Amino acid sequence: MTTFTIAATGLSMNYMPQYIAEQQGFFEEQNLNICSYLPDPWTKGLDDLENGQADVVLGGMWLPMIYSQDIQKYTSVAKIASKCPLVILSRERLTGGFDWKNLEGKRVLVSGGDGAGHYLMTVGSAREGGADPSKIRFIHDFSTSMICDLFEKGFGDFIVVQPDVAHSMIDRQVGFNFCDLTRKGSNIPWSVYYGLPETVESKLDEFEKFAVGLQKGTSYLLENGGEACRNIIKKNWPAISVDDGIKTIDMFIKEGMWRSTINIEYQEVDRWQDYLILGDVLDRKIAYEQLVDNRPYLYSKNKLSL
Repeated sequence: MTTFTIAATGLSMNYMPQYIAEQQGFFEEQNLNICSYLPDPWTKGLDDLENGQADVVLGGMWLPMIYSQDIQKYTSVAKIASKCPLVILSRERLTGGFDWKNLEGKRVLVSGGDGAGHYLMTVGSAREGGADPSKIRFIHDFSTSMICDLFEKGFGDFIVVQPDVAHSMIDRQVGFNFCDLTRKGSNIPWSVYYGLPETVESKLDEFEKFAVGLQKGTSYLLENGGEACRNIIKKNWPAISVDDGIKTIDMFIKEGMWRSTINIEYQEVDRWQDYLILGDVLDRKIAYEQLVDNRPYLYSKNKLSL
């Protein structure tokens, strides 16, 4: 067995294909022992890539895109999620139907300390949905725990949070569901596996085997639905009911969180770069081939006759 090490930026339900693949033994079939851990802070995962303690980081593709601007070359090898799982809550119950323009003139609290993806997805989706981002008062300078504390104590009009946090706030009537970005947001490469190009090159056989296991986990999840995740949910998210977790997974499947393959699609990369340019963290678009190494996916495609 060869150990393949993943520095994950969080524990998230949209990473379920990997968890399913581990549970079902799909990586073991490839003679891979998966070692997945949560570095603290999550940015330590980047250092672990450099010193060889991690083979890949699992997280948002916004980071390798930003760093590819003559800072540090990372290459993305597989996608695990095509939708943003976040939920936007409003302080007051809104009537009259959903409209992105409801955010205009309002304070919208978005986590900043945990990464840039939350803000970039919200601002890009709002503009794509017809709102003027310059009229939205984004607050994205604090950690998730701080924005939640601020919102619960009366600061801000909207907040962008993970589904489990949203469910808790809704249950306690702290906020009301404005929109699920899984439903209202477009397809983007929200979560991918990325690493150093030289590591991918030197360990290509391991990356290809990992892609096979991940693809089998994705296919299994799409075929069997949230019920197949019952034990995983119970173990990793004890604060929410297992049935609610299963409903979330089934909603993710219905709304296209996971595509049929782990391929990082050109159109998704192109759209995500539009959002990054709007968020002023990307100066211009980077060629797809400079960001993505498709060889692991193509290996899995051929191996599994996709």
